[in-house]
Amino acid sequence: MVRAMMDDLDEELPVLSFNGPGDYRLRVHASGRDTAVDVTPEEVTEGYLIQAWPASLQNVSVLRQRDSYGASHRAR
Repeated sequence: MVRAMMDDLDEELPVLSFNGPGDYRLRVHASGRDTAVDVTPEEVTEGYLIQAWPASLQNVSVLRQRDSYGASHRAR
């Protein structure tokens, strides 16, 4: 299930388990995370792409982590 941090979404988010119960792989891509870290922007600055497909259980693979904001949280 995809959920927002706040409950103020304008639209319903899709269910990612489109084939029903079971194991899935996810690819998550985020952009714009370093644009407005300490402010509340008037326009959307972040974008996310989440892809899901049925697959057997595997270890997590991190392909790339380039944002400064996320790096500060990962270092904690």
